[in-house]
Amino acid sequence: MEQQNSSAPKTKRYTLRTFVQETFLTGNFFIQNDLITYASACAFSFLFSLLPVVIMCAVILIRVLKASPSVLNNLYQFDTGFSQILDVSHLVNSVLDFQGGIVFNIVVGVFIFWMARRLFNSTMKGIGCIFHKELVVRPLVSQLIVVAGEVLLVVVIALAIFVLTSGRTLLETSFLQELIPPVIIAQSNRLVRFLPATLMFSFVTICFKVATRTHPRWKHCILAAAACTLTFFAFSFFSSMLQNTTTYNMIYGVMSSIIILLLKVFVFFILFLFFAQALFVHQFFDQLLLGELYLLPGRDETQLHLVLRRLLFIDPDYFILRMAAATDYKSGEMIYQEGDQGEWVYFLAQGQVQITGKHHIQQCHPGDFFGELPCILGRSREESAMAETQVQVIRIEAEDFISMLEKNPTANKKALSQVSNYFSSHS
Repeated sequence: MEQQNSSAPKTKRYTLRTFVQETFLTGNFFIQNDLITYASACAFSFLFSLLPVVIMCAVILIRVLKASPSVLNNLYQFDTGFSQILDVSHLVNSVLDFQGGIVFNIVVGVFIFWMARRLFNSTMKGIGCIFHKELVVRPLVSQLIVVAGEVLLVVVIALAIFVLTSGRTLLETSFLQELIPPVIIAQSNRLVRFLPATLMFSFVTICFKVATRTHPRWKHCILAAAACTLTFFAFSFFSSMLQNTTTYNMIYGVMSSIIILLLKVFVFFILFLFFAQALFVHQFFDQLLLGELYLLPGRDETQLHLVLRRLLFIDPDYFILRMAAATDYKSGEMIYQEGDQGEWVYFLAQGQVQITGKHHIQQCHPGDFFGELPCILGRSREESAMAETQVQVIRIEAEDFISMLEKNPTANKKALSQVSNYFSSHS
């Protein structure tokens, strides 16, 4: 049996190096998965989902204005520049003449349904690309329920955006300030200020927990959603500082707001998918870090990005600080012997190890793996490993190592190459 001379139990801590490693993997997978394209598709679908809802709101508003045409005259007073481009009397007559028939309502409803499906399909494809989950084919009744929920959610989100974006402006107008008591306006301003962040945080948290289908912990979903929300509103704050709204009249103000809205939607989906990727990396960091260690660039690499990658991952604090993951051996002590069962794969963190076989002697240095072939082939060991100096190794169970190879094509290719070399040398 292989020795299991574990060092004293260590408490598992989250170090700065581990955080940097997770951040690097998040950015690397974000680029590899081409999540910018998915974010663009989500933003495009979301904006086009808003359009039919805005049309629906406009139809409802027109019908209200037809019942009270005098309201148009009050709205006209909001911006004096409005009179330079529109004839109020003509606008009133156009509103009164508008007829929204049944066909028009059906077209708007179909448009809402279609774009809601595009939005959620784009979002789920992005999540599926991150978490390697295919879209589930549900029974017809379940699909109809899901579609109805998606359409309802899009309508609610669109109405919330419409109310929140327009509500802040309307509350500052003299027209409403004369009609509504100051106390109600003050409370409404507070609600409008904090409600968007609350709604966004809740929505993102639920998406991370439910849509991923990998059952991440609630606390991790909450932290990722909070980071996404705070980053988005920090971007919104700094982008608003770049706007000089003092020179805007009504028309230019609306155009500027639309452009900023387009940018914010795109940035939101970038952040949404980025922190979803960060959640995936954190949830499966054990296997991802194991894959990085197995594919660690060699000591003789000269390319800058490979050198930096080796420096970043050669000290895996995440494994070293875990109880029973790191094992210390004294100089001259045997790590395993010929004939032992291949229960563990070893990563050399510190020191030097000598591998002795029937026809070869091999030196292992920090950053090297050894002892993996018996685990892959399911055979007893044909060589011995001895600590030449005081060493520290990270032991990986054979089952975990094989699971990593199954999920990491590049690591699998390296393992198959070693198996091929083994059989070539024994033929």
